[in-house]
Amino acid sequence: MAKKPTMDDAFPDVVADAPQKPRGGGFFARLAGRFRRKKEADAFGNADEAVEADAFGKKEEPAAAEDPFGVGDAEEDARFRRKRRLMAVAMILLLLGGGGGATAFFWLAPKPAPKPQPEGSGRVMQTMPPETGPENLSGALIRPPAASDNPDVLRRMGTLAPGASGTPAAAPTTATAAALPPAPAAPQAPAAQPPAPLPAADEPAAPSPRADRDKASRAPRYADIAKPAAPPDALPKGPESDLQKRNAAGLTIPAVAADGRRAWKVYARPFTAPPGMPRVALVVRGLGLTADATRAAIDLLPPEVTLAFDANAAQLPDLLSSARRAGHETLLEIGLESGAFPADDPGPDGLISSLPVEENDRRLERALARGNVYVGVLANGGDRYAASAPHLAALAQTMSQTGLAFVAPAPVARFETAGARASRATVDLHIGGGDFRERVEARLRQAETVARKRGGVVIVADANPLTLSMLAVWMGSMRGKALQPAPVSAMVKE
Repeated sequence: MAKKPTMDDAFPDVVADAPQKPRGGGFFARLAGRFRRKKEADAFGNADEAVEADAFGKKEEPAAAEDPFGVGDAEEDARFRRKRRLMAVAMILLLLGGGGGATAFFWLAPKPAPKPQPEGSGRVMQTMPPETGPENLSGALIRPPAASDNPDVLRRMGTLAPGASGTPAAAPTTATAAALPPAPAAPQAPAAQPPAPLPAADEPAAPSPRADRDKASRAPRYADIAKPAAPPDALPKGPESDLQKRNAAGLTIPAVAADGRRAWKVYARPFTAPPGMPRVALVVRGLGLTADATRAAIDLLPPEVTLAFDANAAQLPDLLSSARRAGHETLLEIGLESGAFPADDPGPDGLISSLPVEENDRRLERALARGNVYVGVLANGGDRYAASAPHLAALAQTMSQTGLAFVAPAPVARFETAGARASRATVDLHIGGGDFRERVEARLRQAETVARKRGGVVIVADANPLTLSMLAVWMGSMRGKALQPAPVSAMVKE
């Protein structure tokens, strides 16, 4: 077989004159040389792929061509790939080690303690609170409440008699009150004769340690309240048609009958008392929102206790009817704007002095239409609302037209207008839901003193297990103390 011709045999002069580059130079240099030789071979007609015929006219298979790109050099390619992988792993380890070491150094390195500063150096190491003293309120948009706005502040300052809820005896003279700008003059309700100040209650600020505090005790429960011994006499179910009317919105609200009868007298619990005996009227409020408290107040308290149901309570007519079957008078509790508004929310249909008088009238009538048989309205709050003379006059007008009694604290209940004088009862004492046993006992002792001094007292108490259990026992002991339990209608002034 003849030798396969090569490019060197066909063009010896060209090959001899071609510059010979030394071998070596690395992988990329050898690869570039192979590319160059491939181009030169293609330029001369692919001599390496020529095919010769043998003597019998048959063509021989071409000899295997030499690989110009070095693809067959598997060992060299494997070494290159290993080097590349090793370099990538080394770079990753270097980055991780450097970053982790720096993080550990800044995280675990001990913090140097601050150097003590000599006195008088003038350097402040910590933020100091502002200096005490009166604020500059000349450019303030909102005036903070003055000390004279809160009777509790005046009582602590010694300028208001303990237990008084009316106007303070003297204005505060502290530096803070003097620095405040004068409050805008609010329209005041028509003046009325204030009652005598209440005697001090001597209320404890905190419960004293019990002598048996190491023994196990149980919190009061509604189930522990004893039921009345005799079944109460049920009150008439009602309502009477001539004591109702339809307003402009089509709602049925209470009204004065054509013959002058009023709801607070017709639906009142019958009451008789020996002449000269002090009367004690107790109103339990906040009912209708919690089933346990509502049921306990209806079933377990004496029938002389008046029950006030929230105007937003569900199934309000059924609750009012259930209370009357147990012998209780009922009131409808409506929220009025207080001094703590808006933190103290009067409710969705509460009366707010910033609203027009007509809107408050619509809200009041919507609330009155939710009930059917009740003797009056219990105001929840209302000291700020009562400071608006137009709103208070409209409230007195509506209450006079409905024939209902208005039960409220002294600042709210003292309203008289030229066009209307609503029947009203003034709340003297309030027992809060968060009061502890000793404070409740102090309030009850204060109520007995007020009843003997004035001839009667009206108490409003929040419904909770402790208060209801103590009130049930206290009301049962009234006659032994020469005091007469009475419904709130017996304390209403026409």
